[in-house]
Amino acid sequence: MHSRETAVPRTLRPLIFIVLLAFGLTIAQPFVASATALPVTLSDALAGTALAADQQQPAGSARPGQVVQQAFGLLMDHFVTAPNSGDVLNGALDGMHTFLESKQVADPLAERPPFTGDRRSDWQLFLTAYGRMAQALGDKAPRELLDRASIDGMAKSFKEQHTYYMSPDEFSRQQTDLQNRNRYAGVGIAMSQDLVVTDVFEGSPAEAAGVLPGDKLLAVNGESIDGLTPVETSTKVRGEAGTPVTITFRRIGTPDPIEKTIIRATISIQWLRARILDGGIGYLRIQTFANPDALPVFNQAMQRFIDADIRALVIDVRDNSGGAVATGEEIASRLIPDDKPLFRQIDRRRGERTVTSWGEYWKHDVPMAILTNENSASMSEILASALQENGIARVFGTKTAGAVAAGIPYPLADGSGLLVTVQTITSGQGKVLNEVGLEPDEVVTLDLDQLRQGKDNQLDAAVTYVREQANQRSPARAGV
Repeated sequence: MHSRETAVPRTLRPLIFIVLLAFGLTIAQPFVASATALPVTLSDALAGTALAADQQQPAGSARPGQVVQQAFGLLMDHFVTAPNSGDVLNGALDGMHTFLESKQVADPLAERPPFTGDRRSDWQLFLTAYGRMAQALGDKAPRELLDRASIDGMAKSFKEQHTYYMSPDEFSRQQTDLQNRNRYAGVGIAMSQDLVVTDVFEGSPAEAAGVLPGDKLLAVNGESIDGLTPVETSTKVRGEAGTPVTITFRRIGTPDPIEKTIIRATISIQWLRARILDGGIGYLRIQTFANPDALPVFNQAMQRFIDADIRALVIDVRDNSGGAVATGEEIASRLIPDDKPLFRQIDRRRGERTVTSWGEYWKHDVPMAILTNENSASMSEILASALQENGIARVFGTKTAGAVAAGIPYPLADGSGLLVTVQTITSGQGKVLNEVGLEPDEVVTLDLDQLRQGKDNQLDAAVTYVREQANQRSPARAGV
């Protein structure tokens, strides 16, 4: 199953990312809303987070594992804006409280410590509180699970969807999946937030099994997936190539659920597809923003459009959860004249800067439209907003995901991981997109009945618009 379904926020996180952004960032090549590689070594991460190792510890109390102190330091030192230490540590206590409740253990803290915002003194107060909570837990659960709950609570205290904790299994799986971003073992479908199939990949096991756009997933291997996100569902559907997975669907017009056992296969993802529609209209489907070394594929598509002298262009970033910033910048810079604002970045070290278009503008002034939906995230939202704000393209479809920020994944001492938001991003005109989304110029909701019949009403609306615009500009070529 394609990582496009994931996004980046907990609901759009790649593969759990992506994320499967999808669902990452390296220091040399940042990604928006997804993680791809570890930006620092474990020793670097540990060195950057140390509080005084010889600070006095309350006698007889339990001490949290090194991983808790490490996570606290990473959040305090690297989050995009300087956080309040008391807020972060209260979040840790919230996570521990919830964990104790799950083990039917009463929280021993009648009231929270009087945190002041001083990092060192707050840490000492936290140690005392931790000791009491660990003592209350006793042997009812391993101490490392309490530590992980505290880190999860710290991350959640930021209320920022690009800052979150991953268990060792989740972190390992994410790194493996992201190293194989364009290849995975699954059945070959993409789905919406409500688990409705929006695309069945050509030549995939799902296509061979008769899965259709518009089918709604109900269960995987006999287990209900009601309430799960696309990312969580994707994790259940994926597995080793050659192994079976049984998926239960609901299909409109069919009274009973449909159950299909499908043999998983290796699915290779094309990050970009281009074709020319009737009437000389170019169609560019960007499924993810691949690493910059994949840009020759985009350049070839653009050259094909120029050689064909297309009359209009439709760009499709539906279900695109983001990817490499540099790739997105270059694509935008080919479509938008030089020195136009693309987006603004704000980070802790450099403050705010505006990124403008640059490079080889294609100088092919034709009507454009761009298609978005609720799964269009991060770099997709940035590209759509840049085209919209600069008057280059009209946006069709539905509001985007509102997952626009950059995070770096850090490895923790126990093999778990922490994604930390290091950069916030707004549109070129300063419009907030993160947790807000981009509103289309023309709202067009996908008609699933038509989709099942092979008709894409969102694409049809965009094509109708650019065709009309092209006809107005060049009446002599109308109907070509």
